Amino acid sequence: MDRALQARVIEAADLGVAERARWNALRAADPLLGGPYFDLRYIETAADCAPGARIAVLERGGRIVGFLPFQRRGSLLQPLGAPMSDFHGLVAEPDVELSTVLALLGAERMRVSGLVTREPAGELSVRHAMAADLSGGFEAYQAGRSAAFLKDKRRRARALERDHGETVFTFERPAPDLLAWLVAQKREQIRRTHQHDIFACGWTQDLLLRLAEHDASDFGLRLAVLRAGGTIVAAELGLTAGDRHHLWFPIYDPAFARYSPGALMTLETLRVAAERGVVRVDFGPSEEAYKEDFADPMETVLEGAIAVRPSLMTHLKGAPGVDRIDEVGKRLARRLDRIAACEPGLIGQVKGGASFVTGLGRRHPKVGAGLGAGIGVIGLGVSLGLLAD
Repeated sequence: MDRALQARVIEAADLGVAERARWNALRAADPLLGGPYFDLRYIETAADCAPGARIAVLERGGRIVGFLPFQRRGSLLQPLGAPMSDFHGLVAEPDVELSTVLALLGAERMRVSGLVTREPAGELSVRHAMAADLSGGFEAYQAGRSAAFLKDKRRRARALERDHGETVFTFERPAPDLLAWLVAQKREQIRRTHQHDIFACGWTQDLLLRLAEHDASDFGLRLAVLRAGGTIVAAELGLTAGDRHHLWFPIYDPAFARYSPGALMTLETLRVAAERGVVRVDFGPSEEAYKEDFADPMETVLEGAIAVRPSLMTHLKGAPGVDRIDEVGKRLARRLDRIAACEPGLIGQVKGGASFVTGLGRRHPKVGAGLGAGIGVIGLGVSLGLLAD
């Protein structure tokens, strides 16, 4: 335990000039913190929208050595802006340990999904940040990708234009109507796949609207749109900060699936981003296989629960069947984390838990048949578990 370390908790709006300068200096000194989610403009915007948002200012001997942006859900802490913040972590000097900070804050544990850190993984699952390196320009980037993949996409682009008319690509700040349209399309996709609707709680939509108001040339939302014959076939909302762009919310029209519209849009996004001085485009943590076509694994990022005290699973490691149970538990926790992040109150979590179980039953009918009328009770149990995590 770092006994000299102290933490004071404030609202983001209360960050003073000296604190903001220290944040920016710590971020500039650590390449791991170069992404948009560590930009103070994102942090302050997210803090204005996310319930329970706070920033821990970490000090030794009166000198600021770091910050932890977070949101509190009962005894559980989450990254500020979760589930919207794909990458997160301490903005601090290298010797500040997250577990020590959590103990100072009186938290039992913190759930993370894309923790950027140099600390050992411990019980956390190891993934990687997937990114496209555009520092040498788009031509150099293409030279490092699969020639067969690029040839196939050029063929599909020609076929799309031949069959549906001229293709036009734009990459600009989103107009309000286009932003509303994209969110509606994303919510429909979420309903179709029986996921938790992260936009139903309201504050997540407010976050996008607030980010859309930023008009700085080096920060804010950018919307990539690919049209064919005037029809939108694919779009993706992303966040730019400095010379980094993070891909965030993609959608495409299934009617055009044979042309790989999402892939065509992504390639165009990379081309235009490189022309505008972006040196790296982030695809989020390694998870979906498609990212490997466009990006390479970069820094290690961690997912799971950081507990102040060892969990039961730690003591059971190596016992027969435990690893399988642990893996299933991690997938379940990932879904429940989204509910807790979006819904800070009991009623919202009850509804979210019940909706989750209903969706589980639809995806796995045998499970659903066994749940029957117990769905509401299970939803309540899930929500209470989230609050008491």
